[in-house]
Amino acid sequence: MKKKLNRVIAVLTIACALIAIASALFNYLLPVYLSYKFNMGKGNIGDADSIGIIGGADGPTVVFIAGQSHAYLTTIIFAVLAILGIIYLFIEKRMVNKT
Repeated sequence: MKKKLNRVIAVLTIACALIAIASALFNYLLPVYLSYKFNMGKGNIGDADSIGIIGGADGPTVVFIAGQSHAYLTTIIFAVLAILGIIYLFIEKRMVNKT
């Protein structure tokens, strides 16, 4: 039973690590690379907010507010889960070796 639990935790740890790496790649590294590649790196990426007002005399006015999402939270959460899984598996391996 313990080996099966350790195998499940190992698989989940690997999955969390892959999700954290992919999230970091697509949410941080790719935009930084593309802004550098297309020479748009004059400003800070975090300052890229905008407000758009659509409407006029013939219809309702709509205000769109665009800002940066909190996608980095996904990276942090899955990275912490992967680290905790690694720590758990390391401790379990040391406990088995002592007995």
